[in-house]
Amino acid sequence: MKKRIAAAMAAIILLLCGCQATPEKGVVNSKNDGAFEAALEDKASSTLPPETEQPPAAETSQPTPTAAPTIIHEDSFDGEQGGGGVKFHVKVAEPTVPGPMPVLRVRPLELDGELVHQVAQVFYGDSQVNELTGQMTRAELEEALLAEKQEYADWQYRVEQDPSTDADDRDYVRASFEERIARLEEEYAAAPETIEQKPLDWQFHPQSYYPDYYGAQDLGHQYMKGVGQYNGKDYELSAVKRLGTDYSVQRLGIYPYTPEIMMDEAPEQTEPPAIDMDAARARALEVANSLGLGEFALVPDIAIEATNDNMIFDPNTVVLTPAYNGVPLTFHFGGFNIASKGGDEYASTYGYEYMTFDFDETGVTGFGWESMHQVVETVNENVQLLSFADILSAAEDQMRMMDLERSGLFTQDAALSIEVTDVALGMSRIRMKDSATDYYITPTYTFYGTATYLDENGEPIRYPVLDETGNETGEMETFQQITELAVLNAVDGTAIDVYKGY
Repeated sequence: MKKRIAAAMAAIILLLCGCQATPEKGVVNSKNDGAFEAALEDKASSTLPPETEQPPAAETSQPTPTAAPTIIHEDSFDGEQGGGGVKFHVKVAEPTVPGPMPVLRVRPLELDGELVHQVAQVFYGDSQVNELTGQMTRAELEEALLAEKQEYADWQYRVEQDPSTDADDRDYVRASFEERIARLEEEYAAAPETIEQKPLDWQFHPQSYYPDYYGAQDLGHQYMKGVGQYNGKDYELSAVKRLGTDYSVQRLGIYPYTPEIMMDEAPEQTEPPAIDMDAARARALEVANSLGLGEFALVPDIAIEATNDNMIFDPNTVVLTPAYNGVPLTFHFGGFNIASKGGDEYASTYGYEYMTFDFDETGVTGFGWESMHQVVETVNENVQLLSFADILSAAEDQMRMMDLERSGLFTQDAALSIEVTDVALGMSRIRMKDSATDYYITPTYTFYGTATYLDENGEPIRYPVLDETGNETGEMETFQQITELAVLNAVDGTAIDVYKGY
């Protein structure tokens, strides 16, 4: 199991999640209205000769690629003060420009039965997928009921052997067991001897169609749920969609099936099996390409780590994002409130697209696809990028403005040191102004750094290491957190607030 570090770790994570520009001032708020759109109209930078897919070297507006990136910028500066202050140390190399960098207009790709079936066939093949009703046979419920009663008896015996168990805890656990047993007995009395398997109709249904959602607030989501055989085991297909002007949600997953009655039992936490991750990454790309959904690329580890534990993936999970002209969509944590109906003309109402593939030693064991998009227009085939010097200047301005003190997470004596050593050139999605459905995919530079708390002597602060029960082990460890510091539009230099989607 991963070691856990005591006091201040959560504070660091939350603090770094809050590393955004002060809303009342700075680059993010400005957005340079009109500058980005004006750059997109520069067709001279986007027109390619018909005989080649690459712009002639003499005519390209892109920075000249280098075979081996070298450090081209070193600097250090203070950010906004809070507690002991924050110091940025910048030492970055200019990323290589892979070729023409487009700007695209995209919108949500609506999940329908045909698309879900297309993806499902890669896993289930031509075998039948049945509707997942959530019902259990009388025999299945009898087995579950006996198992629950046995577990209750085992717990009672353990409590008798340990009279020091807190009385309130005993009462809570006892009530939980008795509630589950009563529910199982009620379901057992009404359960059928057999359940007719009904082939999945590959249609979305309203929430009321599925007993699982009985009594839950209906927000207009549509669902499709099925179960079929994959690698000799039952695998659940689960899809949900809601497309609206206030917010939209779409996701599709195929995972090992766990009957609802078993979900009350917390699974035993075990270390995932060691696997060949290089082979897993290659297999994930192979499967993604076989889906016929376009080009996908691997998400680097640093981009996942920089989500500050807002998105936690199993160590054996491979994460992919779409690629455009061979340039991957940079993986960002979308921390915006998609249900917000606020007046921000840029705020996003739809998540960022990515795919996940889970693995064990047998191969793929799970699949997820979040917030799928479709390209509806190539706005500029090869847009002109700002010079990297201009991007660096804008990034440093953005980092200087970070208002870490207003989060209230600085301690009185601790200082923060942030080493900025990585910058990635990729693509990011931003909201089109005042559009309820459409977005731009634009070239962006993303700056990553590693943050460390320092004591009054400028030394890294060390924290106690905890065991799995939360007790200190006697060991000490420095906690360092990789974080996403600044995302800059490579076309106009404006900062992108990935938490709000612009």
